[in-house]
Amino acid sequence: MSDLDSIFELPEDEYRSRISVLVDRLKDLQVRDARAVRAAAERIVDHAGNSTTHTAESAAQLLAVVVDPRGVRGNQIRAQRVRGGRVLYLLRAAVWTPLILVDATNGRFVVGQTYLSDPKVISGAATKVALASPDSSSSIPSLIYRGTRQAVATALDANADYVRRENSWEADIRVNGILMPLLAGHVEYRFTDAAPRPSVGVVDGTSRTASAHQILELAESEILAASPESRRKWLTNLLAQLSRDLDALTGAAKPDLDSLVAIESKVNALTAEADLIVGWGWDELMASRPAGVHPTYASTLNLALGAQNIEPKSFSVEAQGTLLAERAVSALADYDVIDSDQLIFALGREDLTSIAERLGFGSHRDERCAWLIRLMTSSDPKVRKVLNEALGVKAFSAKGRSRPTVELALRSFSGHDPQYLERARHAAVQALWSDVGSPWDVPARPDDESLTELEREALSEVRDGRPGPRCQEVAARGVVPLLALGGLGVDRGSARFRGQPAVVIGRMLRTEWGIRQLMATVRASRAGRPFPRLDEVGNELPDGEKQNTPSYNNDWLREQVLNNEVVTSITEAEEPEKMLFRSLREASDSLERYLELKQPPFMSLGGDTWREARKTAARVSQTVNLYVKPDD
Repeated sequence: MSDLDSIFELPEDEYRSRISVLVDRLKDLQVRDARAVRAAAERIVDHAGNSTTHTAESAAQLLAVVVDPRGVRGNQIRAQRVRGGRVLYLLRAAVWTPLILVDATNGRFVVGQTYLSDPKVISGAATKVALASPDSSSSIPSLIYRGTRQAVATALDANADYVRRENSWEADIRVNGILMPLLAGHVEYRFTDAAPRPSVGVVDGTSRTASAHQILELAESEILAASPESRRKWLTNLLAQLSRDLDALTGAAKPDLDSLVAIESKVNALTAEADLIVGWGWDELMASRPAGVHPTYASTLNLALGAQNIEPKSFSVEAQGTLLAERAVSALADYDVIDSDQLIFALGREDLTSIAERLGFGSHRDERCAWLIRLMTSSDPKVRKVLNEALGVKAFSAKGRSRPTVELALRSFSGHDPQYLERARHAAVQALWSDVGSPWDVPARPDDESLTELEREALSEVRDGRPGPRCQEVAARGVVPLLALGGLGVDRGSARFRGQPAVVIGRMLRTEWGIRQLMATVRASRAGRPFPRLDEVGNELPDGEKQNTPSYNNDWLREQVLNNEVVTSITEAEEPEKMLFRSLREASDSLERYLELKQPPFMSLGGDTWREARKTAARVSQTVNLYVKPDD
């Protein structure tokens, strides 16, 4: 089914067939507990069509890992690639995933409203294809999956087209069920000679998880505040109510299409992040089993495919950044680094007025943006360790934090001009300045008086030649509004001052004009006004003959940054300047002397030390090129 209107033209037999499918789907779902896991494991072992070499104990162990997202390490999954250069990104499971157990004996998986594993459909059908169970003799563990590559590719393309057309996760869940099958990585549905399809971009202002909860008439804040026992009770009652509603539909004399759609929507929402495809392990005595591998091992990728939602690279790079950012802040909550209120505030997927008040902030967008930047760039070793693992990086860097941080922060500007937001996402690749990880904080500044105080303190730091915590706060409050309002973008090559947005921001927070411009942008963001342009003394310029467009603003801002010299005390700057020139001369002389004396002579230098030296020299060269003006 590809459109909501088509349900009102259903013939009687299709209406009854969809009721039958819904009945089967609900039978497959169980509220997970120890008894349910044991029963599911026994069905895996006893099922005649599976030909599995699992024992009841090993199957139970496998199921326990599959349904528990903490059993899978994100950095192991993120690096795995599939055919066509696609990268699989691991997301945090929805709150219902650990509570739901799907019957693994039929391997059901929903793509749209059709079952690729529908046992009533004969093999070879165009859109509904049933395949045999996985081979137990294979040296590589298989997934239970149903569907040919062509059938899955068709379903994926249809779902992606729907999202691009409707720009709504909620509508997609109601109509199409799961957007991206968890089996996409193993089916390898993309062919090398196929033309690349347009990628799914960021759906403004929401996410799949929040949309699924809205269909279930739940707020994310309510879910996170509930205890596991209350969630389990709610889930049990919901499944029972849905079963009663289906029984009523089955016995009704006349079709009730509205009720059918309502039940389908709720089942889709409940299972949108919880349908499982179970990985199969090696037998303990199988000769082809790799040495040292546990018998129930089914590869970390398989386990993650069963445990969490995987989004392949049919999403745009910006959409992947958003999904990865969600997983990063969710990991902080998993490790109790942040509480549930802070998690909801960071995700920004619902109305945050009450949450912001509990955290001591107002409803202004710049406050959440600055708080989020501080969270993602915190100098706390524990926070950095969790984020590094979640983002799949070895060490902290401003560039590595930039995209996921700005992607989440842009949710505060939901509903803004889509073209402006798209430009902001392109600039998010490197928007955080180099020393963003230094110590600074984000106090609440709810009114204009507090902003004026912040501006005064930041200007004082600049005049003293020591940009400090207040300058960092100004940059954190201003960088995302600066991007979202169309004031700064990527270097288009038409401005004299070149470089990434991070370099522009880093220079602005060291000049009086830069501080005033950032603060004016924050005030414009709060007032809902367009991007303001200030002259050298801080007065706002009229638009004049030039329109307030992102392209013009970007060139204008870079020109102003170039014309405004960084304010630093001469007496303080002279010493590091002398040291720089002396060090460069000594480094050049030492390198030439080393190459002359090294025995035996060679043409190349290898090793980590030399590679690090090359990176350092390149960084110095790039920085000098940014600030040394060419002769007129």
